[in-house]
Amino acid sequence: MELFCDNNLAISIAHNPVQHDRTKHIQIDRHFIKEKLDSGLIVIARIPTRLQVADIFIKELLVARFQELWQVAVALSHAAILEESMRARDQLMEQNIALDLARREAETAIRARNDFLAVMNHEMRTPMHAVIALSSLLQETDLTAEQRLMVETILKSSNLLATLINDVLDLSRLEDGSLQLESATFNLHSLFREVLNLIKPVAYVKKLSLTSHLASDLPMYAIGDEKRLMQTILNVVGNAVKFSKEGCISITAFVAKPESFRDARIPDFLPVPTDSHFYLRVQVKDSGSGINPQDIPKLFTKFAQNQSLTTRNPAGSGLGLAICRRFVNLMEGHIWIESEGIGKGCTVTFIVKLGIPDRSNEFKLPFVPKFLGNHGSTNFAGLKVLLMDDNGVSRTVSKGLLLHLGCDVTTASSSEECLRVVSLEHEVVFMDVCTWLGGYELTVRLHEKFTKHQSRPLIVALTGNNKKVTKDNCMRVGMDGLILKPVSVDKMRGALSELLERRVLFETV
Repeated sequence: MELFCDNNLAISIAHNPVQHDRTKHIQIDRHFIKEKLDSGLIVIARIPTRLQVADIFIKELLVARFQELWQVAVALSHAAILEESMRARDQLMEQNIALDLARREAETAIRARNDFLAVMNHEMRTPMHAVIALSSLLQETDLTAEQRLMVETILKSSNLLATLINDVLDLSRLEDGSLQLESATFNLHSLFREVLNLIKPVAYVKKLSLTSHLASDLPMYAIGDEKRLMQTILNVVGNAVKFSKEGCISITAFVAKPESFRDARIPDFLPVPTDSHFYLRVQVKDSGSGINPQDIPKLFTKFAQNQSLTTRNPAGSGLGLAICRRFVNLMEGHIWIESEGIGKGCTVTFIVKLGIPDRSNEFKLPFVPKFLGNHGSTNFAGLKVLLMDDNGVSRTVSKGLLLHLGCDVTTASSSEECLRVVSLEHEVVFMDVCTWLGGYELTVRLHEKFTKHQSRPLIVALTGNNKKVTKDNCMRVGMDGLILKPVSVDKMRGALSELLERRVLFETV
């Protein structure tokens, strides 16, 4: 009798039981097998498989004594099933090992990408800080018309580059799942006013009419991520301005009614309204260049642009709408675009879920810095400021901004120097918070040095690191604020004004 298994291996149970293979011969102890067969016990011969990764995996061949022929048939059937099961097990183990190796490689690649983006984000913000700050300083000097146009071009290009840096980082964090939405009460009507204040100057230059309509039933306050909602609206309205040469742009916002959810354009969107939240519907309509209907689905993919226009008027990185869609999805909403074709304008509509705040808390809103107020006439003459930054260029640029605003500035290039020169006369301490600079430890030591809160200066991080953990660490060690580079004259002016008024200023990251 022979039992066959993998690799054409056979065990012959006869006068000379021999195990043989096409490639090798392995002798099996005949007396051992006979003894086991006579006793009726199962013989297990352990044969190594070809699979060898970390450990050797073993197949098992069962040899037994049988009284009747039908028992042999049943045993052979069971042996075949066992062999198939073991072969399937080995294949599964191979697949699991391959999947585990692929997962480890993917995780390593993601970590490398995130580390690269984090470093590049910080390293790119520092030179961008210099370009934007110095350009904004130059803009406030006496310039000829030609010089002013050149400075404005530098500023516009620098701001576009800064936006691209933010978009790349946002997209990376959205894709790896590390970006979490904030949840706080904010003034919804003020948010739309701020959007208009930012967009109107650009629309005015292009001679575009910009209108907005907020429905009477739109709540004054809402709970959600104000920054991401504003970023989404700005991106959509900004695109409308960018691709419109003439005509008007309208912004409409209202509470989406349950019956409006049964819309053929959004068949998969089936929200369930509750008493604790509502759905905000925003519609932006323009009379611009329009889009080929067949190109619309592509616009929400990364690096996608309006193909009908790119050969004539390429603009943007193609990340804006892709990021908008992800933000809207995180806010449990939906976004879509409609256009009848080239030259017929387009309409962008999105719906997002927002919470309804308790009326008793509406007047206890957390302060969120805007940096948008009209602080042009604010004078900080004589305000004593200590600036700590190890980067010489960044230190010089930030000092120039503060001096331009009338501040009396002292600089330090290290934590130790900062501790030596800081005094009760300083009202604000700006510092970078790089790990090697010890900004967090310095904050703790400043708290120890100035035991009474009213007597110590305000401590504010001025950094290019826009990770959420940076903000959390700043708050944990007792900083009074965080301002992200790059910083222009207007941003620094607004930040100082709000900081001195509120005594706290944490920019959203």
